[in-house]
Amino acid sequence: ETFLQEDILRVHSISDKENGAGNEHTGIALGSDFTLMQMLRTRPAWLMAWTCVIIVGGGTVMTNNIGQMTEALGFDPDLTSASLALFSAAQAASRVMTGSISESALKWKLPWYCGCITGNGHRRRRGDDGVDGGYRGLPRPAFLVVASLISALSHAILSIATTEEGFAFGVTMSGVAFGMVWPLMVLITGEVFGYVHYGANYMFYDGFSSAAGTLLLSKYVAQTVYDEHIVENHGDPGTAQTDGNFKCYGTECFRMTQVIVSFLSLTCVISSIGLIWSTKEVYHRR
Repeated sequence: ETFLQEDILRVHSISDKENGAGNEHTGIALGSDFTLMQMLRTRPAWLMAWTCVIIVGGGTVMTNNIGQMTEALGFDPDLTSASLALFSAAQAASRVMTGSISESALKWKLPWYCGCITGNGHRRRRGDDGVDGGYRGLPRPAFLVVASLISALSHAILSIATTEEGFAFGVTMSGVAFGMVWPLMVLITGEVFGYVHYGANYMFYDGFSSAAGTLLLSKYVAQTVYDEHIVENHGDPGTAQTDGNFKCYGTECFRMTQVIVSFLSLTCVISSIGLIWSTKEVYHRR
């Protein structure tokens, strides 16, 4: 029995190497059970972490500063609560839809050019009549590309929005991107890094994305840009605070913040495509 188990393990090891599924740093095939430290030694872990940090950070920029944004742009104060409601509704709907759509997408029949993007070049589907039916399945990380593009678009719109309608549309799109990340984070973590240590692995993304994204974008970037324009508008910020007018007014108060988030979201498109290629063996086996 012992010899039989050793033979089985040896066969699986050889199979993983032949399929290219073994990770270069850990020697463990993606889709197997990784501990947290093993996971953090892989390329896919950090590609996904970067994407999640930026998109989640972009969402917290909105939720933490939306009142100051509407005030700076001179909009009706009622738009603040309405925008928060739009953001919440959009991200909630996005969470529900992303989970179900990404699951069904694993079985979609895709056109030929999608095989080049998703790395599914050898997964061709043939119908019962033997006719080539195209490429099979859209890997789940592809939806991170979609979320990144939506995030980039939404913050680009917000950087130039001067009307209440344009601002509300940008906020809604930002909520969609923010909501998409959370179910994808849950599902990809389990599919790529296994379920034995799933709790620790997932909580790294949940906690790290929120903390790093909020600190980097919502606190450091947004607050720095806002404070710099207070100085431009009122001179010495200490004097402005004494006068009770420590506020920024105008389109420039958050414009550069939105531009930075939009640019960083475009880098997430690259990291998400890298994640698709890094994990293609996992989704080839599904």
